[in-house]
Amino acid sequence: MSGESVLNFFEQPGSDRDNKLVLGGKMESATAQNLKTKLVTVPIGDVSAAGSVFAVPGIAGTIVKISNVIDAAITAADAGLTFEIGGVAVTGAAITIANAGSAAGDVDQSTPTALNVITASQAIEVVKDGSSTTASNGVVTFEILPS
Repeated sequence: MSGESVLNFFEQPGSDRDNKLVLGGKMESATAQNLKTKLVTVPIGDVSAAGSVFAVPGIAGTIVKISNVIDAAITAADAGLTFEIGGVAVTGAAITIANAGSAAGDVDQSTPTALNVITASQAIEVVKDGSSTTASNGVVTFEILPS
């Protein structure tokens, strides 16, 4: 890259440097890590069984995406997942796991639009409606943009 000016770069891990973040030619502090979302993964058990599972993310921020994967097909009806923070429903977060054509490895996602800000020590509640039949374990992943 002789003669070229590189203004935006990340140093590679394993180098003898401190993996600094440089944006527009200005080195940012450690808080520049906030540019990256963090993933919090929560096993929720059988999606066909009604109930709730709680998790504390340990990260303050905004939930920007929620994903669920199942380990077996479900039958009879769709399974629904909703999400709450402090007893308040997260807007736009509901996930429907379709029973038609469902199979192990199916992924469903939502993109919350409001009421999705969480502190590091608040509980996120995953509410399973139990509408489907056939046992199928789910794993929910919250993508959180740190504040």
